[in-house]
Amino acid sequence: MAFDELNRRQREIAARRRKGGQKKFSLLAPIVVRRGGRYDADYGRSRWCAAMSLAVAFLLVVWISFGRTDQKSLLAQQSEHRTDGTVRNKYWKTSVVQQQLDEENSSAEDRGKTLARLSNSSRPFAYIGDIDPTAPQPWPKEEKDWWSFHERLVERVKESDASEPSKVNIDGESRLPQLIFFGDSITEGWLGTSFGNRPGKHRMWAADEHEQIRGVFSDKFGQGSEWGKRALKPPVVLGISGSRTYDFLWRLENGEFPTSQLLHDKGQESEEDDFAKMPFQLEKLERVFIVLMGTNNIGGGMLPEPTVTGMDAVGRAILDLHQKNFPNTPSAMLFSELLPRRDDFRAVRMCPPRCKNATTLEPFTSFTPAIEKVNRALPDVVEGWRKDYANNRIVLLSSGMNGPEKPSGEEDGEVEDADDLALTVHCGREMFAIDDKEEFDSFMPDRLHPNARGYELWSRCLLKGLERVMGRAR
Repeated sequence: MAFDELNRRQREIAARRRKGGQKKFSLLAPIVVRRGGRYDADYGRSRWCAAMSLAVAFLLVVWISFGRTDQKSLLAQQSEHRTDGTVRNKYWKTSVVQQQLDEENSSAEDRGKTLARLSNSSRPFAYIGDIDPTAPQPWPKEEKDWWSFHERLVERVKESDASEPSKVNIDGESRLPQLIFFGDSITEGWLGTSFGNRPGKHRMWAADEHEQIRGVFSDKFGQGSEWGKRALKPPVVLGISGSRTYDFLWRLENGEFPTSQLLHDKGQESEEDDFAKMPFQLEKLERVFIVLMGTNNIGGGMLPEPTVTGMDAVGRAILDLHQKNFPNTPSAMLFSELLPRRDDFRAVRMCPPRCKNATTLEPFTSFTPAIEKVNRALPDVVEGWRKDYANNRIVLLSSGMNGPEKPSGEEDGEVEDADDLALTVHCGREMFAIDDKEEFDSFMPDRLHPNARGYELWSRCLLKGLERVMGRAR
């Protein structure tokens, strides 16, 4: 009996401990820890389940960390969360690339290799190769930055048109025409902005670079410059980053073209048909259009031939609009070749779909062949404009190194005819035709957009073109 009573009490004690004297905690599976006594069968099973759960969890962590070969890069992960519809977010990844370049403190030679390597992890570029380069169309409504800045440029044109032209000649000098700058991000860069905002780190500008560039523009073309003091009106910069020929054509048709008459010489008005047959009349010139357009067509995967077609449409649209609004007034245009660009990592990123070899998916490694092909076609394009718009003066700005061409029969210091001045101005180095990579980078640090030193260099080419437009007037 004593033995049975002792056994009963032990069972009661064990039951009480299981009921109220336990300490529980949960990790991946419930584990029961006994405060005393021997482990029973239930506790053994719990410990086995916990061990199996931990093993499964460990294997899962290992698989996630090391076993997935399609793990997305930081660039790709962050790209999926950029959904606010602004244009700047299309270029945010370049800032990440630049940050990594800064950390690596790479040389100019290594920078290009690093950009090419990092571009493999960036999301696909916006392919435009199948778009008609001559059919005017704006950017999608989701591109809020583009639309906002377009509206601001329309307001600038309205303000310029509403202002009174200067009527005062300085020191007996003749007045000079208003300058209108048409283009893309390189043209907008004269304002020190991109989509109306200060550019990001991907532009590789110094902290005050935007202010320096504005200073260069003011010194060369602003109201206080030699040109600006004699100009009929202050210059107007109408450039939007990323612009291509087709959206630029739309911009021209939707408010980004000046329509105010600057000179009112009623005594010399001519019939429209008669005026079209007249030679260029410098004394009636009111505006000079400075045009740079087309590099974003190439950068978007468009082939050289349709890019040239789009550039032809741009030049003709400007001349047609001027003729429509001012039928008895000549115009002048400085039309620039495509500037050299060495952002080769973007050429690599075009493939697919735009590949050097579509079968092997071999990418292009440079934009240079396409740009050279476009530039070789432009002289014939411009010559066609000169024939169709004979009473306008059209100058082609070239990065060629051949020097200014001189009309046959012209001697030094002698000009036979005003039309002979409508030639190609060979700017060479002043249009960034620079073989040395480090020197090129010193003017275009991101290998696409000039910095302040680059804009100062380019301004020399533009001023040469303006001298050609004005002949001996300057």
